[in-house]
Amino acid sequence: MLLRSVCWLLLVILHESAHAQVKKKIREYERTFQFSLFPGISTNGIYSGSYFNNYSLNLFGGLSAGNHILEISPITNVNVKSSTGIHLAGLANIIGANAFMNLSLSEERELIKGDFESNGKGIQVAGFLNFVRNHSSGIQLAGVLNAVGGDFKGIQIAGIGNSAGNSTNGFSEGLQIASIYNISRQSIAGFQVSSFFNYTDGQLSGTQLGLINKARNLPGKHSQPTKARGFQFGLFNFSKEMDGTQIGLINFGGASLGKQFGLINFFRRIPTTRNTRYSTPVGLLNFGSVGSVFRLAYNEVFATSIEYTTGNCLNCSRTQSGMPFDDKNQIYNQNSLILGYDPFQKSWGFGYGFQKVLYNKSSMLPTDRNNRKRIISYGIRFLHLNRELSFDRTFNLLNRLHVEYGKRFMGRYVFVGASFNYFLRDTEVGADVYKINSLKISSGQLFNFNTDFWPGYTFGFQI
Repeated sequence: MLLRSVCWLLLVILHESAHAQVKKKIREYERTFQFSLFPGISTNGIYSGSYFNNYSLNLFGGLSAGNHILEISPITNVNVKSSTGIHLAGLANIIGANAFMNLSLSEERELIKGDFESNGKGIQVAGFLNFVRNHSSGIQLAGVLNAVGGDFKGIQIAGIGNSAGNSTNGFSEGLQIASIYNISRQSIAGFQVSSFFNYTDGQLSGTQLGLINKARNLPGKHSQPTKARGFQFGLFNFSKEMDGTQIGLINFGGASLGKQFGLINFFRRIPTTRNTRYSTPVGLLNFGSVGSVFRLAYNEVFATSIEYTTGNCLNCSRTQSGMPFDDKNQIYNQNSLILGYDPFQKSWGFGYGFQKVLYNKSSMLPTDRNNRKRIISYGIRFLHLNRELSFDRTFNLLNRLHVEYGKRFMGRYVFVGASFNYFLRDTEVGADVYKINSLKISSGQLFNFNTDFWPGYTFGFQI
């Protein structure tokens, strides 16, 4: 027992001695100034990679352990370990290059074991590349690329692209601006602005502006207890979970609790039993819709008006009845595609509308026949009118604010409605050309277009 204790004590002493020996080999020095011709040919000698300098002037290129205040080179500045201050280079600033040079395998392992990192803090300006092996904070300005291997806080501006992070980390906080792409691997809190592609594989707590924007998660008031919000603006927006806002030509919202504004929206409801609000898609085509209906109506503009709606339920619960827990009505956000035709006047028109549709709630019971017995809808429709069966190339736009009320009858809804109509038309076209079965009142001009308004009415049924 005593022999075993002595052996264990010797092993501990040997390990500590080896540890101290390794640490002793890894030497670091401090200097106020370094002048360098090439890496290894400098006032710090061939071991310049072991020196931390306050100031460095590198004629063609310089190598140091790190710099504290200012480093300038017309070609490259290379720092092996962490560095601070201002780095100005005609070609590249590199922090963390060949961080384990001149070290034995045991020394390298010792550094890794001690969480060795090559970090940057300050300002980097380069004609081609700024690179930091691990984490960085401050400002990076590059003619082509900025790259940070880990987390980044600050501003990145590049002629081609900015990137932060790898497969294990890469949180960005601040601003990325580039002509082609911005990448923040794990997440970003801030802004990504590019002409082509913005990407994060995690949460976007901020804004992406670009042709293509992609983020795994956009937080919002329904999914985050904090004020973090996600916003995407571009031609194509992608997310897997979206509680923020997407504005684009085509939006892919994934599991959606937020708002989408686009020509085409894709979304699906999050399978949850929580008392929460679901998404609001606004667009011509909405895939993943709930509550879509056909409407056939007669009004003062067309003898026959057909609508097909797509959208989502704002407050439906995942119970058997689907009724909301707190609200008195089921509320649907519906987008309408509208086609109107008058065989007597041989006129037709088409348009788009957005409306709220409310179905009354009697109880949470799925067998309650008084549920969804009444329907109320209100919103706005935009229509282009054509005087003949061909397309009318003159400008005209009918803006139709409406409210409608209906009841269920034999499984269908019969409704009546009233509307306020505001019509903009070309000055060369008279008001009587458009056969409106209502009292029209001229209201002058707006944006060099003649304007009229009139009260309207609707009778129809919903399938």
